[in-house]
Amino acid sequence: MDSQIIMEFQNKGIKIEKTKSRHEVFSNLFRSNPSLLGFQANSLTERLNDLKGVDVKLTEF
Repeated sequence: MDSQIIMEFQNKGIKIEKTKSRHEVFSNLFRSNPSLLGFQANSLTERLNDLKGVDVKLTEF
Protein backbone atom coordinates (compact mmCIF):
# COMPACT_ATOMS: atom_id res chain seq x y z
CA MET A 1 0.00 0.00 0.00
CA ASP A 2 2.75 2.48 0.87
CA SER A 3 4.37 1.86 -2.50
CA GLN A 4 1.09 2.71 -4.25
CA ILE A 5 0.84 5.97 -2.33
CA ILE A 6 4.47 6.79 -3.10
CA MET A 7 3.85 6.07 -6.80
CA GLU A 8 0.87 8.44 -6.79
CA PHE A 9 3.01 11.17 -5.21
CA GLN A 10 5.67 10.54 -7.87
CA ASN A 11 2.99 10.84 -10.55
CA LYS A 12 2.20 14.28 -9.11
CA GLY A 13 5.84 15.25 -9.73
CA ILE A 14 7.14 14.76 -6.18
CA LYS A 15 10.60 13.20 -6.22
CA ILE A 16 11.09 10.36 -3.73
CA GLU A 17 14.42 8.60 -3.61
CA LYS A 18 14.19 4.83 -3.48
CA THR A 19 16.63 4.66 -0.59
CA LYS A 20 14.51 6.78 1.72
CA SER A 21 12.54 5.12 4.49
CA ARG A 22 8.76 5.48 4.60
CA HIS A 23 9.04 7.60 7.73
CA GLU A 24 11.48 9.94 6.01
CA VAL A 25 9.26 10.20 2.93
CA PHE A 26 6.10 11.05 4.83
CA SER A 27 7.82 13.44 7.26
CA ASN A 28 9.39 15.29 4.30
CA LEU A 29 6.01 15.49 2.56
CA PHE A 30 4.39 16.80 5.73
CA ARG A 31 7.02 19.52 6.07
CA SER A 32 6.78 20.57 2.43
CA ASN A 33 3.00 20.36 1.99
CA PRO A 34 0.81 18.99 4.82
CA SER A 35 -2.26 18.88 2.56
CA LEU A 36 -0.70 16.01 0.59
CA LEU A 37 -0.94 13.73 3.60
CA GLY A 38 -4.72 14.10 3.58
CA PHE A 39 -4.59 12.04 0.40
CA GLN A 40 -2.71 9.27 2.25
CA ALA A 41 -5.18 9.23 5.14
CA ASN A 42 -8.18 9.04 2.80
CA SER A 43 -6.63 6.15 0.92
CA LEU A 44 -5.92 4.28 4.15
CA THR A 45 -9.46 4.87 5.44
CA GLU A 46 -10.98 3.57 2.20
CA ARG A 47 -8.85 0.44 2.30
CA LEU A 48 -9.68 -0.22 5.95
CA ASN A 49 -13.39 0.16 5.16
CA ASP A 50 -12.98 -2.41 2.37
CA LEU A 51 -11.45 -4.86 4.86
CA LYS A 52 -14.30 -4.89 7.38
CA GLY A 53 -14.52 -8.29 9.00
CA VAL A 54 -10.98 -9.23 7.98
CA ASP A 55 -8.14 -9.42 10.51
CA VAL A 56 -5.59 -6.78 9.59
CA LYS A 57 -2.34 -6.01 11.37
CA LEU A 58 -2.17 -2.23 11.50
CA THR A 59 1.59 -2.44 11.84
CA GLU A 60 1.72 -3.52 8.19
CA PHE A 61 0.53 -0.07 7.11
